[in-house]
Amino acid sequence: MLRFTTLVFSFIFCSSLSAESSWGNSIQKGFETAKQENKFIIVDVFADWCTYCMVLEKEIFPDPEVSRILDQFVRVRLDGEEFPNLRKKYNVEGYPTILFLDGDGNFVTKIVGLATKEDIVSLSKRILQEPNLESFLKTEIRKEKENPHLHFRLGLLYFQNKEYEKAEEQFLTSIQKSKNIPIVKENSHFNLNLIRSVNGPKDVALSSWKEFIKNYPNSKRITTAKLYYGISLKETGDYKLAKSILTEIQPKLVSESDKTICKETLLQIEKGF
Repeated sequence: MLRFTTLVFSFIFCSSLSAESSWGNSIQKGFETAKQENKFIIVDVFADWCTYCMVLEKEIFPDPEVSRILDQFVRVRLDGEEFPNLRKKYNVEGYPTILFLDGDGNFVTKIVGLATKEDIVSLSKRILQEPNLESFLKTEIRKEKENPHLHFRLGLLYFQNKEYEKAEEQFLTSIQKSKNIPIVKENSHFNLNLIRSVNGPKDVALSSWKEFIKNYPNSKRITTAKLYYGISLKETGDYKLAKSILTEIQPKLVSESDKTICKETLLQIEKGF
């Protein structure tokens, strides 16, 4: 009898571990698995002190219908307090937050606050109906044609995939539709200019960066904008003004890549090419 009880206990314990193990704790492994299995990722971002997070973990996620549909995703659970960079990247401002991502880490959508069973099932079904993020965003745009956020995100996806003409079209649309959302308009304009710097006539890039600096003098990325403006000036032959601007902003650059680009461009100007 003791042996039978032990076996039953062991089976229950192992089953519990199996159910729990369906949620991983490594976002990097999550991305790798998602790419291998061609799946989307769901990330439960929680905090130990968050009461609603416990409700999600103990009551909502174990629901049979919720569990069945989430089996079609790669599941990851992360303590948001331990991943500040992830919170910043995906704009996680509170707990719980449920992130839906693709295998490349691209943001699909999210649920903020205590999600109901219906919220999770409905949104999951919408995502699973689409073969990839591009398809999902296009479907969402058909529903919300005037939403500049969706056009911006589709533009970022195309930019990442080096589909520059498609990306430019989406950023232009986002600019047009974000008249009352300044930050989306600014971000769209900035990324549009990056595209024009790597793919297009240099005089167009020069004009675009000049316009950005004029329209957004207080932008958090004004120094980076001036860096690319200086590079555009150099590439269109205005070495004197390019040198002046790049020399001015060089001490203000933060990222190592920007510092390197600025230094190399100034050296090229000095050598006359």
